[in-house]
Amino acid sequence: MIQMKTFTHFVSAATFSLVALVANAQTPTTPAALTWDAGEIGVIYAADQETYPDVMRVGEGVPANTWAPVSWGQTCVISDDECGDGAAIRIDNLDFLPMQFPKTLDVSEYRFFHIEYWVSADMQLDMTFQNWWPGEKFVSSIYELKAGQWNVIDIDLDQESFTWSKKNEIPQHCVNVFKLGGENVNEEEHPHAQTIWMTNIIFHNDTSVLPAGIDEMKAIRQNGRNIRYNLAGQRVGNDYKGLVLMNGKKMVMK
Repeated sequence: MIQMKTFTHFVSAATFSLVALVANAQTPTTPAALTWDAGEIGVIYAADQETYPDVMRVGEGVPANTWAPVSWGQTCVISDDECGDGAAIRIDNLDFLPMQFPKTLDVSEYRFFHIEYWVSADMQLDMTFQNWWPGEKFVSSIYELKAGQWNVIDIDLDQESFTWSKKNEIPQHCVNVFKLGGENVNEEEHPHAQTIWMTNIIFHNDTSVLPAGIDEMKAIRQNGRNIRYNLAGQRVGNDYKGLVLMNGKKMVMK
């Protein structure tokens, strides 16, 4: 009888430990602290909201983090959650998720988009940045996300397919809808994880995220397309002084 109790206790403890391990594997840890100063980046959503309380603004000063899912027939569920000691957005049963800003978000002063994901199972994911104009969208590469760890992604937005110029003929980087999934991933072969957490959704200009040599190669390839426009959308010469738009970015020429 004593042996039976001991054996039962051992099995219960082992089962409890196994459940705890599985739970820990699917529960996000606290993301690594960001190294950027708050004034250097454009924040939509940060895990450490005490260090990064200020978020980007759209329209007439509306906070960008008031974005919300737009109903395009998706069935996934989105909610606020935690990632260790930080904040996160949780998505359950992702098919695709379009998040719409209250007004156009101009990110022309930034080159990179940064986001971090924790997923409950290995999966593939693509992301889409969409403008109001029909057909104006930029679809990212397909990213391989690994379960049980933070997957850190930095997307270089300095690309022709992300520089739109229909509005007033001014090259610009503007976003109205940010969409997860629903583009190039074959979901039958690569189903989405049941639960996804995302946080640290940020725009920045830190070129150290690029592999060595990539920035230099891009500069050579882009040489010759550095056309400058003033804020009225008029093309100006290289001797123009003041704020200009060039290659989709705002720059001050002195």
